[in-house]
Amino acid sequence: MDYFVEPERKVPVVNDVDVLVCGGGFAGVAAAVAAARNGASVMLIERYGFLGGLATGALVITTPPLNNGINREIARRLVDWQSYAPDWAKDDAMDSEFIDSGDNLLPYDPEATKYEFVRMLLEEQVEILFHSYIADTLCTDGHIDGVIIENKGGRSAVRAKFIIDATGDADVAAQAGAPVRTVERPITMMFNMADVDSERALERLGKWTGLKKFMREAIANGEIDFDLGVDADFGAPGIFAADLIHKGQLNIWGGMLYSNQSLDPAQRTRAEIVTRDHAFRMAGFLKKNLPGFENARLEQMSTEVGIRATRNLEGELSPAKKEVVRGAFSDTVARPYLGKDLAVPYRSLLPKKIDNLLVAGRCISADDDIMGRLRLIPVCSATGEAAGVAAAMATAQGISAKAIDVGQLQAQLAEQGVEL
Repeated sequence: MDYFVEPERKVPVVNDVDVLVCGGGFAGVAAAVAAARNGASVMLIERYGFLGGLATGALVITTPPLNNGINREIARRLVDWQSYAPDWAKDDAMDSEFIDSGDNLLPYDPEATKYEFVRMLLEEQVEILFHSYIADTLCTDGHIDGVIIENKGGRSAVRAKFIIDATGDADVAAQAGAPVRTVERPITMMFNMADVDSERALERLGKWTGLKKFMREAIANGEIDFDLGVDADFGAPGIFAADLIHKGQLNIWGGMLYSNQSLDPAQRTRAEIVTRDHAFRMAGFLKKNLPGFENARLEQMSTEVGIRATRNLEGELSPAKKEVVRGAFSDTVARPYLGKDLAVPYRSLLPKKIDNLLVAGRCISADDDIMGRLRLIPVCSATGEAAGVAAAMATAQGISAKAIDVGQLQAQLAEQGVEL
């Protein structure tokens, strides 16, 4: 392979903080807010110009109930905007059954979520830097001294006492040399359609899950002249949620790809092109062929393709499904309710070999048999909150992530409303 050798250069340090949060999805926002509320100076770096990650940018706009710790606060803020679970958004919304219900998926508005997340960070004096990529991590003898970022201003560095990797891809952990593993998950493109006559569509479909059968029949009859990229028996295409925040608005899975090369820019580019093509063709097919869609329009497509996972941490513990469901951990720091109580141990956030790094969100450490559940939004927020509190404690006490008194961490989480 041909290559260039870059000349050595000095990189300006543009900030020096207690806690640096890399990534502004649900995990990163929760981590930044929690760290700041516990006395740390915090900076959050995000590659886009908005917060929420795949939840807002990739239109993953339904979630199991946000019902514990900082999740409950997020729910309250969105209900105030009538932008979360509208059937329940009444005066007593936060005391109603939905907040403690099972794993029913509840819709939220992505634009209100972006807005409230910025408000949450600014209220806690978190410094936000948008449109910036994590380019490299400066790690010496198991300690991260700083993170290299790149943006329109060029290449610079942020020095921090403690780092939280909320990138979703374990980018910082991998760059620092912490053990990670690559994983293969389906890739989809979500899109919203508006102005659907839901009643007429349901007369044909029976229920929204009938869309899969409708599309399967069309494929069998040769009525679809494009490849959805997936066996119609599995996953996409389908209506993921109907009559969301606004009546007649549908959240739809387009086609689907499988790839274990989601970290390869060329393969990821292909996924963007192919799945977006699927979505446009599928929207056109529905308008032409499904009663109730005659006046519908493709309202919004994902900012990026929906990739469920790329890397996962191989942390101090990788619990199996039966352990997470049983929840018998002495170091439980998150307990989201996804139809049943699930417990996440602190060791799942704790990388090996690096003393001032925690990982939060979909790339925490756990066996593959449970990661499909642990990548969901309430878990991302809950692990972010735990990581934020832990990071603030570590910087205040001048200790490593591994040296944190877990009992003290659990007590602090409980004090701020986390039920463990």
